[in-house]
Amino acid sequence: MPTSRSELDLGFRRLPMADAEDRHAKAPDAPPGHSEADRYEVLFALPKAISGHTDLCSLCRGLLPSLRRVVQFDYLGLILYDSMGNVMRRQGLRAADLAAVEAFSQFPMDQDPAAWVWRHQKPLLISSIADEKRWPEYIALGLRMDLCSLSLVPLTVGERRVGVLGFGGRTVCEPSLAELAFLERVASEFAVTVDAFLMQQMVVRERDRLRVLFDITNALVSKLSREDLFTAISEQLSKVIAHDFAVLTLLEKENGKIHVHALHFTSDARLPIDYLSVRPDGLPASEAIASGRPVIVNEPDLERFPSQGYKDLVQAGAGAICSLPLTTSNGAIGALDLGRLTRTPFTDEDINLGSQVARQIAIALENSLAYRELAERRDKVATEKLYLEDEIRYDQNIGNMVGESGSFRSLLKTVQIVAPTDATVLILGETGSGKELVARAVHERSTRRTQNFVKLNCAAIPATLLESELFGHEKGAFTGAIAQKIGRFELAHQGTLFLDEVGEIPLELQSKLLRAVQEQEFERLGSNRTIRVDVRLIAATNRDLKAMVDEHKFRSDLYYRLHVFPIRVPSLRERREDIPLLVRYFSERYASRMNRHIDSIPSADIEALTRYDWPGNIRELQNVIERSVILTQGRILTIAMPEVPATTGISEGRGAEMALAIERQRILRALKEAKGVLGGPKGAAACLGFKRTTLQARMKKLKIGREYN
Repeated sequence: MPTSRSELDLGFRRLPMADAEDRHAKAPDAPPGHSEADRYEVLFALPKAISGHTDLCSLCRGLLPSLRRVVQFDYLGLILYDSMGNVMRRQGLRAADLAAVEAFSQFPMDQDPAAWVWRHQKPLLISSIADEKRWPEYIALGLRMDLCSLSLVPLTVGERRVGVLGFGGRTVCEPSLAELAFLERVASEFAVTVDAFLMQQMVVRERDRLRVLFDITNALVSKLSREDLFTAISEQLSKVIAHDFAVLTLLEKENGKIHVHALHFTSDARLPIDYLSVRPDGLPASEAIASGRPVIVNEPDLERFPSQGYKDLVQAGAGAICSLPLTTSNGAIGALDLGRLTRTPFTDEDINLGSQVARQIAIALENSLAYRELAERRDKVATEKLYLEDEIRYDQNIGNMVGESGSFRSLLKTVQIVAPTDATVLILGETGSGKELVARAVHERSTRRTQNFVKLNCAAIPATLLESELFGHEKGAFTGAIAQKIGRFELAHQGTLFLDEVGEIPLELQSKLLRAVQEQEFERLGSNRTIRVDVRLIAATNRDLKAMVDEHKFRSDLYYRLHVFPIRVPSLRERREDIPLLVRYFSERYASRMNRHIDSIPSADIEALTRYDWPGNIRELQNVIERSVILTQGRILTIAMPEVPATTGISEGRGAEMALAIERQRILRALKEAKGVLGGPKGAAACLGFKRTTLQARMKKLKIGREYN
């Protein structure tokens, strides 16, 4: 009997009619015949049935009930092509109970009938798989599943191949041409939905990738420790690249070895990975570092990687490993290894995303290593530096203001901005933080710098005399006013008036001060003559003036008149990095004044001073250094440390230990510089300002032996 054209195109194998009729008769649930109207009704309802689903399995469940009304089948399968593994992946449902069927085993493309449909983009109908010879492995599996017939229809959107829609039956299937056309129409509608779902998945994956890259970037710029940083990176990366452990290795360029820099396990498994430096031979990481390209090992390969470390990983259960080089413009500095306990292969998508993360980590690591090297050099220079420079550059410091910290530079920038404007300035800050120096700096940078800078501490003058100090008085204005007195406002004419502790001005005097500041005029005590002046006012306080206004202890109108341009002076504990500079500056200053010769300051002493909170700020530090210079007998500055631990809240025992440790270090330094000589004009005792016997006693107390040689 000749074969029809439809049979050739569809790959359909026709059975004898009698046999087909017998098999149809045996089918217990064979549906009755359906008209073309029924099929069109199903097509009309199909878009609604397959819309709104969130995964492929539920999408198939939405399709199955409507379709089974007009098509006889027992299994529905959705087969998609996986380009990574070059296989067809399946999701199946039983028609009777909508239950998911365990996915078929994967076959080579040439052994899979779905692959034939996907390649040729033609339907394939096998009415009896027992008679099919082309795909023996697949057919054998179908027979074990009690399948009898198979219908496969391509899912295509335009020129894009989406996948294959399959129908399996436990009875002989011999559809008519109208039924075949209906299946193709269903596949055409279904393909659009599946394609949209796959595109949405791709967009979601890309969104997750970008989010992970963003989160990893945030982690890299954070101030986490080495372990916490790498843990955060690994956990973020595991959201898009599944892995059980991650290892960060660095290359030691001096000896060519690599060592584990950080390690993180995303699962409960713990593999034998040590923080040791090893020869790079025979490791995936070494090959990645040498080649500068990712190295993928999707299954154990002991011939390619014979090192003992890799063998230990394999024996412990490691399966697939993806080693990504950490490469910068200066070459490879290490590798990022992602490992799985299964042999699930790393895909090209995994490798591309991992490579992007590796580049981020490489840049951050290189910057971190460079910073550490610079910090070590800086500490060395700081240790060797004996004195602060005689002159501080004008573009960094103004007058006697010393510092290099960020908060100090910000303060200087603010001063430079407001100084030329003649605006009223309110300086806020704790006692002893240097508010007067800031006021002088504003004056020296202003157009009034050639005129007077007049200051008045409002807290140091009795309230009854403060008005006279501010505005002056005439002879006989009050008891004891035996002569005329010019007030500070007059003295500051065309210059700057600095009112320190302005919050201490009595409430009854504040209205007069407001008038003098706002109108630039006033009357002396005992006079009705108005005096006009041109004064720039700078006020300072360590009190919360706004709170005083709320408590009606300070006039609100005066507060807002003074608060034109507020400047906050940071406390010394907020600029700890400036403490070593200030220590050297004050020690040189007082040593010069007292005719002392001080060559060095122990670094341990400077560290202790830096850790102290300094409630008295710079004024307290200045007093400590002055007292220390007085107490110093030799050329090494003896810091007056006993008061420091008590005020910082450190226990007396801890403070005593710190003092002993500092003294021990001073003696060891002096012994080293004197090359072990105790006595004589160049001996350690003379350098420390001790007698030889005193030095020997202290060495015995501190258990200093011959370790200084």
